[in-house]
Amino acid sequence: MDSYLYTNIPIQVIACIDTTGKITPLRFRFLDRNGELVTVRIDRILSSDQEPHNIGITFSCSASIFGRKKQFSLYYSHFSGKWIISRVGQ
Repeated sequence: MDSYLYTNIPIQVIACIDTTGKITPLRFRFLDRNGELVTVRIDRILSSDQEPHNIGITFSCSASIFGRKKQFSLYYSHFSGKWIISRVGQ
């Protein structure tokens, strides 16, 4: 069965937080449309906006997902403490 990646779903994230509070996501996992748990190791953080006045942080990242290199965005909400996949590119 094929696995599918889609957006606006909650994800579990392993991240590194340095002594200044800067967050760096390392990998994440999610349940795909088939109900399978998929783990993704982030290859590169392309950009992030971690200004203190923001209510959340968007991370633009790249990784190999299902054998294909993809760019995507992860969003972390300071208010709820939750992460979502907010965008998946080609």
